[in-house]
Amino acid sequence: MPKRKAEHSGWTYRKRQKIPINLGDKEENYSEDDQISQLPDAILISILSLLGIGEAARTCVLSKRWVSLWKQITCLNFDDIDALSKPQKKRKRVKTTSSYNWVNQVLQLHQGLSLDEFQIHSSSPDSSPSSSEIDNWIEFAMWRRIQGLEIDLEAGRRSRFSSPSYTFPDKPFRSPFGISCIKSLKHLSLSFVNITGELVEHFLSYCELLEHLCVSCSDQLVNLKVAGSSLRLKFLQISECTSLGLVEIWAPNLVSFIYKGMLGFCDSIRLRHAPLLVNVSLAESTRSIIAPFLSVKSCIPQLVTLNLHMNLNLRGGVWLPEFPEFTCLKDLSLSVIATDRLSLLALTKLIERSPFLHGFTLNLGWARDSCKRNMQKVNKCPHQCLKVVKFSGFVGSIIDTELAMYFTENAVALETFIVDLKKVVVEESALLSEFVTTQKKLRATRKRALQIGGKLPPGAELVIV
Repeated sequence: MPKRKAEHSGWTYRKRQKIPINLGDKEENYSEDDQISQLPDAILISILSLLGIGEAARTCVLSKRWVSLWKQITCLNFDDIDALSKPQKKRKRVKTTSSYNWVNQVLQLHQGLSLDEFQIHSSSPDSSPSSSEIDNWIEFAMWRRIQGLEIDLEAGRRSRFSSPSYTFPDKPFRSPFGISCIKSLKHLSLSFVNITGELVEHFLSYCELLEHLCVSCSDQLVNLKVAGSSLRLKFLQISECTSLGLVEIWAPNLVSFIYKGMLGFCDSIRLRHAPLLVNVSLAESTRSIIAPFLSVKSCIPQLVTLNLHMNLNLRGGVWLPEFPEFTCLKDLSLSVIATDRLSLLALTKLIERSPFLHGFTLNLGWARDSCKRNMQKVNKCPHQCLKVVKFSGFVGSIIDTELAMYFTENAVALETFIVDLKKVVVEESALLSEFVTTQKKLRATRKRALQIGGKLPPGAELVIV
């Protein structure tokens, strides 16, 4: 039996008519329900810029008007270029010697005159884009007056001490035209990318709008001077740069500073002037945290959040020099590689010098130590403002239990005590060795956490996750 046609010529049985949406003619036809297509191009491009590149590109099938809209998006975020370059089933692809042809095709099709964000993230250690390809991608972004540039190749590291194979280009940004292109830069983040201190200082000098700077895992960063009365820089991160000898900071608008050292030079940070600095995170992988801690000593009274990473096994315990009172500190986070022999009670010195502390977080990692048990005693010191305490890596040993008991006795205003059992890291430790299976260890740890909960101040809640 032949299909019956409906009275309206535009309809057939079980088939809907395609609704005309702005075909680019002078007279535009819209569906009453299609209010999105009635928006101006600029607004539609802003909406598409919030999507992933693939999702934005798929909108080209909606109508003729949408064919080129996605090509003008202002955010090009290639979060996983290795995954993007893999061929998909039932999709015709042009054969090429470059495994990142997909990225190159997107850049060739892009029609926008400016970019807000450009991100490249590589997730595969086995394959990485060539230096010339990355150079071309960076220049593409810079020539479009990029505001935020992020290059992250850290997934290509073979080991902790692997050296980056890619070096950030220098010459393109020395010419008058190159300098004019980087003036709009507000955010620069480079991870596992070699860049010299001289080039970073060049960007600081000419990128008058730069507010966020992150350099991580660069072997060529030796000395860096972040200084200037007109600097707008609010966020600075220098992490795991193995050749770094000195960072000098004179930044009137700096709010947050993150430093993670690799070789532990005693005088690697010189904080000259940072009146607005309130958030600090410090870590040293091979030496004591004391040197970086002393470098920010002048800013201690103004800090609001402080994050310290320390290894208690480096010098047989914790020793902290005399320091001013943390009169503004609200949140203190300590990441500690502890042993089952060294007391954690020395950490209470930081807490006692923070009279207005609201939140305390302890992230514990465990390592084996053959030294004798280190006993310590602390005086009672009531904390009137401390409301939230969190332990990650709690195993219920004598070491972490005695620190937990310190809070049950002194945090008189405590509201919540959180014990996170999901992040227990035990490296060749004898802790809980009497229990064979992981499940038995978790049950034993939970039991010991509940015992602490029974000793909390009235009204305080124990939360085990």
